[in-house]
Amino acid sequence: MKVVIRSYRFAREILDHHSFKQARRDIQSVLEGCPLFVWPKKSKNNSRLDVVQQLLNTYFDRRFAVDLGWEYHPLATGIKDSELKADFRKNYGDLKVQVEVQFGNMARWYSDIFKFQTAYSDRLINLAVCILPMRELATRIDSNVAHFERAWKELPSAELSITLPILMVGIAPSKDTRVIDVSQSKFERSKEVSNGPNKWRIINAALAGRPIESVGPESDTGLMPEGAVDEVE
Repeated sequence: MKVVIRSYRFAREILDHHSFKQARRDIQSVLEGCPLFVWPKKSKNNSRLDVVQQLLNTYFDRRFAVDLGWEYHPLATGIKDSELKADFRKNYGDLKVQVEVQFGNMARWYSDIFKFQTAYSDRLINLAVCILPMRELATRIDSNVAHFERAWKELPSAELSITLPILMVGIAPSKDTRVIDVSQSKFERSKEVSNGPNKWRIINAALAGRPIESVGPESDTGLMPEGAVDEVE
């Protein structure tokens, strides 16, 4: 993927410090290795829509939580009975990082920013990473999808209330991005691969290098975070 980065409150400068080079490398490897999962004409009403959002989310679940050992959906607050959960969190020595990946409605991005600030206020983190599609990718997912350009334009206006360092990351397909046409799988409809164990069948097969044509309802679900196992059962 093509990766565009903006730094809020010196987040990039923090990650560029030699003490935190492993955190930077891990995040960069996940971003640059992200495939694009498409189902051409997934929408009858909008021929432009072809990207399967849920598979993008599941890719990040697999890479961060399984491959790199980040906490999967930890609480974003110190309140023990809270249901406010982050996407991923990991400590790299003194650096405590939270990642939120947002390919959904723009309103959910504001919730992500609130989760960052809440975790920071409770000293659960001291740096945040926000991953969004660039506008060109967002328009292929759905209408009113959160995108990098809008988020970066709006974030500085909250400078007096959003007080933690946030690395803003936008991704979009490049000429080198691996494109996986999920309609070539053994699933008959795009909705079949957007939830439950099927999305894990697709992701794990893709990361293992298996042909998408061989993946179907009978395929092994493969590796997934412990919390995700509970979600799909």
